[in-house]
Amino acid sequence: MQEQLNSESPKIPYLENKPDAWIYNRSVLSWLFEPSLSNQLPLLYQIFSLYCYLYFQLTTENYLRGGKELFQFLATLLNNFSSESYLKFKISDYEVFLDPFDARFFQVVNELASKDAETRVLQTLLSEGDTFIDIGANHGSFSIVASKLVGANGLVISIEPQPRLASAVEKSVTANALCNFQVYQLAVGDFEGEIDLLIPRGTSGSAGIYPEHSATHKHQIVKVKIRRFEELVDWPNFPGKVLIKLDIEGSECAFLLGAKKLITALKPNLIIEIHPGTLAAAKTTGEELKQLLESLGYHRYAEMNDLAQTFPLEELSTEVQRNVVMMME
Repeated sequence: MQEQLNSESPKIPYLENKPDAWIYNRSVLSWLFEPSLSNQLPLLYQIFSLYCYLYFQLTTENYLRGGKELFQFLATLLNNFSSESYLKFKISDYEVFLDPFDARFFQVVNELASKDAETRVLQTLLSEGDTFIDIGANHGSFSIVASKLVGANGLVISIEPQPRLASAVEKSVTANALCNFQVYQLAVGDFEGEIDLLIPRGTSGSAGIYPEHSATHKHQIVKVKIRRFEELVDWPNFPGKVLIKLDIEGSECAFLLGAKKLITALKPNLIIEIHPGTLAAAKTTGEELKQLLESLGYHRYAEMNDLAQTFPLEELSTEVQRNVVMMME
């Protein structure tokens, strides 16, 4: 999931409106100071690690100036001189495959190494024999964690339209899963056909179909298939309870409309990103999203760091970017 800049950092004018700025924040890159992790990087990226360490040791800044430019330079060199398509990482109990040319891989290692609140919440919401659905999997952090939690009788389904990342997810889940799993390289929405997927050069985490969000900086366009989720999978036979993680850069309403039967029948808990920028890009509003959620049966929500305390859906603010858990009564 796309992150904001560290809330403790002051707003920096030259970073505003840069969708990948958060990647070069101290909180994301701090794992590079751990030798057991940074030593797994290719030699070229260990240069980046050293620069990162020295910069943060010598300054009080939380943002790595020059980090993006250095990473892109080193990534170009790596692409020219290495035959490796993916980085293979050992992180805690996980074996993970990362796209070395996508700077978002820094956050993937951070998520899995730190066991942050967003992946840790799966331990509360999932049990053995359950089904986890990862819509907008990216590198698959949530899928990887869930693939161990649901056990041999569980199921994990990962949806990721970006070809290289869908391949990385398949490799990682294959290496970690105790359960049955399915990985689909396509988009999901409320119709069937093809779409243009816009992938920003700086971070795959902002990829989507709305130019106002995903095409504001240098990007590539990839044509991908799109399906209604409930017509793609055998949802009446999903095992156990169902949990859906939904993070598709403004297409959340379209997914929900294309999965109405599934949701009303199975009543899954829903981890959803609230992002005012992507809602605006999709020409919808937070109130419209809340009305759709309510029509599907969701009436309460909880913050990711405190599932014990729930609030009425009408109190949910959609003006602040974050992830919340939607629950049915």
